Amino acid sequence: MQTGSSFYEWLQIEIQAQGLLLRFQRILINDCIKFLQFMTYRFSVGIDVSKATVDVALLDSTQPEIVHHSKFTNSEAGVNDLLHWLESVPGFEQQKAIFCMEATGLYCHTLTEQLQQNNMAIWIENSVQIKRSMGIQRGKDDKTDAMRIARYACKNQERIRLWKPVRAVVEKIKHLATLRERLVQTQKKLLTPIEEMKASGDASLARLLEKSIQKSIAAIEKDLKRIEAEILSLIEKDESLNKLYLLITSVVGIGFVTAVNLIVHTNEFTSLNDSRKLACYCGVAPFVHQSGSSIRGKTRVHPMANKKLKTNLHMASLTAVKLDYDLKTYYNRKVAEGKSKLSVLNAVKCKMLARVVAVVNKQTPYVKKTA
Repeated sequence: MQTGSSFYEWLQIEIQAQGLLLRFQRILINDCIKFLQFMTYRFSVGIDVSKATVDVALLDSTQPEIVHHSKFTNSEAGVNDLLHWLESVPGFEQQKAIFCMEATGLYCHTLTEQLQQNNMAIWIENSVQIKRSMGIQRGKDDKTDAMRIARYACKNQERIRLWKPVRAVVEKIKHLATLRERLVQTQKKLLTPIEEMKASGDASLARLLEKSIQKSIAAIEKDLKRIEAEILSLIEKDESLNKLYLLITSVVGIGFVTAVNLIVHTNEFTSLNDSRKLACYCGVAPFVHQSGSSIRGKTRVHPMANKKLKTNLHMASLTAVKLDYDLKTYYNRKVAEGKSKLSVLNAVKCKMLARVVAVVNKQTPYVKKTA
């Protein structure tokens, strides 16, 4: 026979056990609901895109051992043939299909445009993400890659982020900004050797070379001014884009080039509107590098990043620590404490991105603090 105290202890254990059971059941039900929500696509269409052709693999989740494959030209006619081929597959339903492909830039343009016009669900995934999810693989060809992409889409439906087309004005700005960058690089390639020649003491030869490319440099500078004026004109003509640009540039240190690239690479802050995720994308988020008792590396940024934005932010941070009171104070204090200047500048970049995201989300310009 149980005593009063032992019965009370037993009752407590039973209540706790029942509570844990109910909690487990709730978690299980929620997980099942999430799983069912994600498993909305019966057909996974994996597409390996190249310049001239597209390899397509069709996988039915009810019959995963059967994979249909075909190859088409990367053109409007080829995409139409692709859609007719899918319709000919027994049981295929457009509404239950997800079209997955790797991000290949311009080569995807015709395909995504045609699929979008036909109201297809499109998923453009990072090629590194697909490759690392497969484990150890041997061999590679276009057909195999298409089949691997289809299997990835079938197994990872909880990761799906449906692709949304960029607005036409942003697409124009993107190509103009890329063209501007090419011209800047060309100008740099022409001028840098001459500057190095001057520094080495051969001034007469440097003057000769500088005179030889004088017209080319003048033409490049003229084109740069024209492109920048065209980008600003496109921004000013679009009300929402102009407001967004003014918000971003209200943050001290953020200029024309950085603002334009942030707008383009975040798709007007619709694909990235979290400061931490944006910092990670730009390659300025610090990560711990430790394991067990043997590896005690320094906290550092990851090389996998958008290098263009990272460069823009570095130049912006150099300006910000000179003109912004708070960031200047922070920078001087940390350097005085013995921190590396580049490490402190990296923290400044993160703070600047946090400010940019804050003004965009709140739709209010940044107010500069003065001493």
